[in-house]
Formats: sequence, structure tokens, C-alpha cells
Amino acid sequence: MSFVEDYATADAVALAGRIRAGEITPDEAVAAAFAAIDRVNPVLNAVILRMEDEARAQLAALDRVDRATAPLWGVPVLLKDDCQSYAGVPSANASRLAAGFTRDYDTEIMARYRRAGLIVVAKTNLPEYGSNATTEPVANGPTHNPWKHGYSVGGSSGGSAAAVAAGMAPIGYANDGAGSIRCPASSTGTFGLKPSRARTPAGPVSWDLWGGLVSEHVITRSVRDSALMLDLTDGPDIGAPYFALPKQRPWIDEVTTEPGRLRIAVCLTPPVDVAVTDDARDAVARMARLLEQMGHEIVEAVPAYDGEAVARAVKLMLCAYDAAQVDDLSALTGRPVSRETVEGCILAAAERGRAIPAPTLLDARGRMGAEARRFCRFFTGYDLLMTPTLPQAPMAHGFLDCDGLDLDTYLDRVMGHLGFTHIANVTGQPAMSVPGGVSADGLPVGVQFIARPGDEATLFRLAGRIEEAAPWAHLRPPVRAAHR
Repeated sequence: MSFVEDYATADAVALAGRIRAGEITPDEAVAAAFAAIDRVNPVLNAVILRMEDEARAQLAALDRVDRATAPLWGVPVLLKDDCQSYAGVPSANASRLAAGFTRDYDTEIMARYRRAGLIVVAKTNLPEYGSNATTEPVANGPTHNPWKHGYSVGGSSGGSAAAVAAGMAPIGYANDGAGSIRCPASSTGTFGLKPSRARTPAGPVSWDLWGGLVSEHVITRSVRDSALMLDLTDGPDIGAPYFALPKQRPWIDEVTTEPGRLRIAVCLTPPVDVAVTDDARDAVARMARLLEQMGHEIVEAVPAYDGEAVARAVKLMLCAYDAAQVDDLSALTGRPVSRETVEGCILAAAERGRAIPAPTLLDARGRMGAEARRFCRFFTGYDLLMTPTLPQAPMAHGFLDCDGLDLDTYLDRVMGHLGFTHIANVTGQPAMSVPGGVSADGLPVGVQFIARPGDEATLFRLAGRIEEAAPWAHLRPPVRAAHR
């Protein structure tokens, strides 16, 4: 049996343990990562840039990393090709407008990856500017779901999710502005936690991302990998505009801590006009039965807030930020903003965003804030809110066509697909998607949990118990780097 088989099924903690024990070297782990990419990426198109020269340079610098403070020393990781800058490596945001654009500095999270001894081996695919709930950019082509070819892996962190699910690496950097960690995790049978607002840094240049909607973290196959990565990256950086509540103990310790008896609200009523399929409902029902067997109190309840008003406000925000992003990149690259450089719906969104009066945008932000406060009050009576992560199992490519649909249809479909997830970005609450089984067509379905502000601890505690009681590691997609 080749080491690639073991590599592609191990989580990062297990892989790091073998490196510490001297059973394998970081060089061998990185070689296995590239071998795994070669096995499955031609089918999936999850990785859009191999970084072999950069990986060799990182390996050569490992001796300068203190192994005592680097629990994932020598472990390969993937980098979504958007917000995080690796100095000297192009960062195109899946955009023809930004093709070849390169920054000369590391972002703070990338710097923390280096200090942790992690080895970035590749960049992963995403929708243009991360502004879609599927990963089908014109610039790079679509990423296919390892569970079923021609189907969505979600977005915007779809490339990372597909690569992690297929065994190319145990960890994929991801970010979440309306569900962009949880949506692809649900779509690929992986674990995805969106941290609290400001839990992880956005610097050194960005003040905040999408007005504070975006949180930075990872997609993993195991809960403990997610927790340990949050330990390695959390905490404010210099100039951070706001701070998350400090943790009480290492996140990795929360995974093995009992959560106590939780009062969990279950809601199958979407806050926007979208149909929730039987596959999504059944996944929540199965999870509810499991949690009751574990001793938790399950109560059906619907949070009282205006979900349609929130969705309208988020749409305005997205249009404004699309306008700012394409105009900024056009100035930096000297390329015109046109149908030849920008996908149709992003172009239309940017045009709309430029036309939004400042008072209208401020009013939208105020509406988001007011509804966020109403939503958070729901948690005075419950420890967690459980919903489907998505209203349906992964759809076939084309449903969220950013280059072909009219803007309003596109925005309605995106916000409907992310109907259960985007409120946690508006409120800044932590939320996670846990694998909830597969649909009637054999595609993954996730279950979402939203916690009180700042309470990742309860999420990690419960996720650890769910993973123990109903493990998902054996549920592997047909397309994977390990054939056993």
C-alpha cells in the first residue's frame, strides 16, 4: 500500500503525529499531496495552481519554525485563491480582470500558517470574486463534485472543499461571507465552521471584508483539525477594527469536552422564499433523533426576524462591494471592466452598486443591524439553532450561472440557496455545517448549527460528540485520491 493512500485518508492531526514520530518526513507528506492532486484534480478541477517551487522553499525554511509551538509542523494545506496573499504568487480571484495580479506581501493568516510550519502546496478554485454559491467561474472552469460529476461543490470555497473531500490535502483555507464555508462543506460531506466575526484576522491591509460579513477559517474532514487550525490562527492583528470574545481554553480541548445538556431549537422554515427539499428535511430529522438520544432537548422554534429584509440588504451590500472590487482591480491592472473581463452578473451587480445612493446603503446596513439584534435575542432561550445548511442537495451545474442569468434571478437564487446561512454573517455569530448523510441521489447533505455570539466552544463540543456517535470519515466520494 502506497503512502499516498494513507495520506489521502488521514486528517492533519494524524499526519502531524506521524511526522513527529519520525515515521514520515514533511518532504514525503508534500510529495504525497502532489501525487494526490495528480490523481484526482484532472477530473475535479479543484486546484488551479500547483505551488511546487514555493513548497520546496517552505520545506527548506522549516528548521526556522519552533516545533514545540507548531503542532501541524510539515503538514500540507491548500489556499483558496482570493483574500489570502502568498507573497509573489498570483492571486486572481477567479477573474480574467485580475489574471496574473500579484501582491508582494503575506496576509496575516498566511504569515501565521508559515509560523505554524504548514506547507501551502496549491491554490484552489472559487467563483469570480467569491460572489456565488457555486464554483463555476468562466476564468478557470467549473469544479466538479467528487460525489457526482457535473454537480456543484457549492461556493465560494468550493475548490477547497472538493480537494479536501477527495483527499488532496486534509485542510483547505476557506472564508465565509454568506455561507461560503458551510455551503461547500455541506455539498461535499466535509466539516465547515464559520468563526465569530473578528475571531481570525483580515489584515494587514483590509479593514474588514464585505463590511464585516466575511470570516476566515478552513474546511476539514475532522472536527479536531478545524479546532486546531483555529488555535493556530485566531486572535486580532494590528489595527483590527473589532475583537471577538477571547477563548477560555484551546479550541482543540473543546472537541473532547462534554457540552452538557443543550437546549437546541430546530427550524425548517427558511427566512426567504425557497423550497426546502425532503433530503434537507430528512437530514435534520435524523440529526434531531441522534441529539435526543444523546440527551439534548430538541424544540421546534422559528427565530423572529425579517429574513426578506436582511436578504435585500445583503444584496445591496454585495452589489456595492462588487463595484468597489472590479473598479479597484481595473485601476491596478489597467484592464477595462467589460464583458470580456468580468462575468455578466458581476458586471451588472457592479453597475447597480455604483448607482446605489450612500444613504440607501447606510440604511441597508442599519436594517441588517436591527434584524441582527432581533435574531440574537432568540438565543436567550436556546443554546443552539439547528437548520438545514442548504435547502437542497447539490444542484447540477448551471443553476447559479453567473455569466448567463439576469441579475435579479441570479441574486434571488444565490440568496435562496444560502437562505439558512447568511444570517450568521450578518450577526457575526459562529456557525458550522456537520455532515448529515446523503440524499436519495447519493449527494451529501449538511446540517447547520448556529451558536450564541462568541460561542465556538459549544459548537466544537457538540461536533466532537456527533462525530463520535455518527462518524462520517468512512463516507468517501467515488472520486478520491485513496482508492480503498
